[in-house]
Amino acid sequence: MERIDFQEKAVAKLLEQFKVLWKEPQRQIPITLKAPTGSGKTYMTEKFICELTQQPNWDQDVAFVWVTFSEDLAMQSRDKFMDYFPTSLPGNLLTVEDFQKGGLKKHDVMFMNWQKLVADKAENRTRRRPTDERKLKESGYYFEDVIELTKAEDREIILIVDESHKNLTDAAQRDVIDPIDPKIILKVSATPNDVSMSDIENLRAGWVEVKRKDVINAGLIKKEIICQTDEDIKAHEGEDTDDMLLALAMERRQKIVHDISEFGIDVNPLVIIQLPNNTSVDPHDKTKEEIVTDYLISHGVDPSRIAKWFDNAKKPEGLENNNSPYDYLLFKMAAGTGWDCPRAQILVMYRDIQSDVFQTQTIGRIVRIPILNEQVTEVFRTGYIYTNYSRKIILEGKYDEPGMKPNIYVAVNKTGKELLLDNLLKSEFMSRADYGDLGKSWDFQQCLIKTFNDFFGLSKDDLAETIKEKLCKKHLVLEPKLTQDMFVNAHFEDLDQINFDFNGQDVQRDWSRHDVEKLFTYMCMDLLRKQSDDDAKITNIARSYGTLKSALRIWFKEFAFREEDDDTRYRIFLADVINKGADSIFLQLIIKTLKAHYPQREEYVRKRREEAEKQAATVFKILETYSYTEEYEAVEMKKCLLKPFYIGKDYKGKKNELAFAQYLDKQDCIKWWIKNGDSGKDWFSIRYFNEEDNKIELFYPDWIYKKEDGTIGIWDTKEGQTAKEVETKNKAEELQRHIKTLNGYNRKGIRYEGGIVIPGSGTWYYNSNDHYSFSESNKDGWEIMTNIFRV
Repeated sequence: MERIDFQEKAVAKLLEQFKVLWKEPQRQIPITLKAPTGSGKTYMTEKFICELTQQPNWDQDVAFVWVTFSEDLAMQSRDKFMDYFPTSLPGNLLTVEDFQKGGLKKHDVMFMNWQKLVADKAENRTRRRPTDERKLKESGYYFEDVIELTKAEDREIILIVDESHKNLTDAAQRDVIDPIDPKIILKVSATPNDVSMSDIENLRAGWVEVKRKDVINAGLIKKEIICQTDEDIKAHEGEDTDDMLLALAMERRQKIVHDISEFGIDVNPLVIIQLPNNTSVDPHDKTKEEIVTDYLISHGVDPSRIAKWFDNAKKPEGLENNNSPYDYLLFKMAAGTGWDCPRAQILVMYRDIQSDVFQTQTIGRIVRIPILNEQVTEVFRTGYIYTNYSRKIILEGKYDEPGMKPNIYVAVNKTGKELLLDNLLKSEFMSRADYGDLGKSWDFQQCLIKTFNDFFGLSKDDLAETIKEKLCKKHLVLEPKLTQDMFVNAHFEDLDQINFDFNGQDVQRDWSRHDVEKLFTYMCMDLLRKQSDDDAKITNIARSYGTLKSALRIWFKEFAFREEDDDTRYRIFLADVINKGADSIFLQLIIKTLKAHYPQREEYVRKRREEAEKQAATVFKILETYSYTEEYEAVEMKKCLLKPFYIGKDYKGKKNELAFAQYLDKQDCIKWWIKNGDSGKDWFSIRYFNEEDNKIELFYPDWIYKKEDGTIGIWDTKEGQTAKEVETKNKAEELQRHIKTLNGYNRKGIRYEGGIVIPGSGTWYYNSNDHYSFSESNKDGWEIMTNIFRV
């Protein structure tokens, strides 16, 4: 690889600082390499490793662990090492597939995907040692084994963190960095977190920075990225916005192709097209992927020259090669960060109507220059963006990777399998009667049509002119303007720092036909989501927005806008809702429809509930695993059957329930206990009649335990006001009926106990009477719970 001055100087500074910090007593000392996207961060890091291991005055027994944020990038970094330094590799270049070899040897470099070690779901952390020993592999090693075996030979590990600004999370610190406990952590990023001058001067950290201007002068990256201009927009006046962006990108590509051909250089410029992460709100709507693909093909692009890279479509081989046959790439977030393709010169970005977030890191895919040739580089000095984002949204651009999913935690049954307590202990359930939706579509449609027609005074017999007069009389705008701001005449410079030389301005542009269709669907969802009145509130939006959308379409087509197409109908509706806000005619009519439909919906739910109450019970089993969201936290408990014990982080009864869990955990006679869930078929439930709501509901007792003598306990904890509620009385008495029935079978080794538990006077009291009562002034009918735990 050609020697580049700024890279050589950066590597020399890294070596100098590393050797100084190595002598310091503390561990996990960070050294940051800050370098712009396209400067060769991977090359500089790998050259640093090679030269460090060949230092005549520094011969230490070390190995390297290199972590990045995806499998592709981990393999890409390893492959580049072999390409850049085929004759001077420091040691073996390894991957997670080499865990079976055991510990790292001197100067080995292990490349790993960070997500394999700190993935949200336990089943995705396949390279980590499981907490349940029964799930250990019969042979082979885990990440922990590799680290432990390496350390056992007194070999230090140097940790290299690629894209450190996003990878150094709390989970990463706990699950990866602390177990490794490296002497030095080399952080590599274009946008690292700042390090204080005090830390650098006092040898608590290191810092090496590559200047952007040096990278530009070396011909590695573009000088600027520019967007569509005012002239571009005017040249496509009247054209659909989606189509216009593609047309501009195609025109620019042809210009670049022409300029390159004059030099006889074999570089095929690539247009990369970022689609919204959610390309269709409604599965029946045409997706942006389909729209873009159809447009390209209809304008002469061979389908074989269109590449696609999605979760269900892998990146084509050789896409990055300068002479690749692919002219266009469609993607969502897969190519958003870290992917190198210097021939990518043009970026088309479509705004997601549900998320006004401009992902600035995607611009980094078009900052590189594909060939180091002084004559040709001028052709590649400028990159191009065509997008329908506004200036305001871009100025608020986000660098972090989007779409982070909530963590899912797993608790494992210590028995390693499903546990059946008793064939007669059955969990009762009811299929949902109230799905929180609009009920029967036909009933709602007829209600909407009647409400809308009554307001406007419409009937099927009205002529077109009469309909128009009636609509206008109610101040409905029939020729609305539905526009969005789109920036023009702007250029970007220091992209990594989100420090734009941003001189552009916004122009107004009609929404594209596709976005209008998506926005109409989204607005149906949003209008339902915002209802708060009990007789208008819909809790299950996913099951309801289609019904509302269908009813509106029928009314548009059969009564109000018979002669218009769907696009015009949607624009009239959206303009009224968006432009008028709380004064929107359609908003008021939808609210009125929901309230008018409420009695029908309640009657529909009542009939479904009657059917649900007839369903049979099933034998209760404690499952092998249970999943918890990040709203829960693990608490150390010895006798909880589920490991670890998860409890909600923040809820009203937490203090009381946590105290009771700790109380159970101390009882010698208890073999194990669990905290029952509060919904779903995976947990134990019984039916009871709720006198306050006058209906049958499900009761999920809080606690289930098993004593050493086989006794099964079922308890529900209460505190203060909740102990005296009518609902608690109904639950308590139904629980006693269940326990009496189960104990009536007089089976050897199986007995049941249970009831309501409350705290008081520094201890716990329970009530297991057939007739429940509670008074704060005395404890008549309540016993001290410790008595039932005395052996």
